[in-house]
Amino acid sequence: MTCQVFLSAKAQGDLDGFSDKITNQILADCARLAEDPIPDGKRIKKLQGFREPLYRLRAGDYRIVFKRSGARIDIVRILSKPDFQKAY
Repeated sequence: MTCQVFLSAKAQGDLDGFSDKITNQILADCARLAEDPIPDGKRIKKLQGFREPLYRLRAGDYRIVFKRSGARIDIVRILSKPDFQKAY
């Protein structure tokens, strides 16, 4: 099953602040997520304490926060690990 991945305005702003190398790595991980939206679970965790289910994908030293609904994946934020730990 292939999903469509959409970036929120905040996620796009987060990406704009990263170097090209990091941006390409993150986009590659997002593309893999679109191909296999339910991987083995080692890199994806469900975040606790949110009304709508949010998930995080580990992409090196960065965390991609997203939500799934059917064949659509919405990327909410892309944060460094320390920023992710402060925010979530």
